[in-house]
Amino acid sequence: MDVYHKVLTRLFEVTDGKDSVDVDLVELLKKEGFYPSIDNIRDYMSSESWIAETSRTNIIRITHWGVAEAKKTLSSTPDTALALEKDANRLVSSSKEFLVMVEEFASSPSEDKFKPIEDRFSELSNGLQRIKANL
Repeated sequence: MDVYHKVLTRLFEVTDGKDSVDVDLVELLKKEGFYPSIDNIRDYMSSESWIAETSRTNIIRITHWGVAEAKKTLSSTPDTALALEKDANRLVSSSKEFLVMVEEFASSPSEDKFKPIEDRFSELSNGLQRIKANL
């Protein structure tokens, strides 16, 4: 999910999807950690018609297009708990296979047995990164 959609979904949560709620964009972006890009974010979200600016500076409202896009984004995001469970189970399985490969290598070391160990180690590392990203 890109920054614009993260801010949009957060705006959707704050307003509870109501286009009549005023939100201070400065405060929202400070809380989300995107304040340095406020102008870029505001301009992009306005150009997509996701937000409407009010007469007060940096006070915005979500539009019905913004609500629709936020709902679409939220419905398409995968269930992180399910993704974590799948990745953890895959990591357990790969770890067991890795252990067997290392034991076979230890019993009779050879270059032919070492390459698959490197490959499996790389898979384990990638699996750990996926898990870390979902935590």
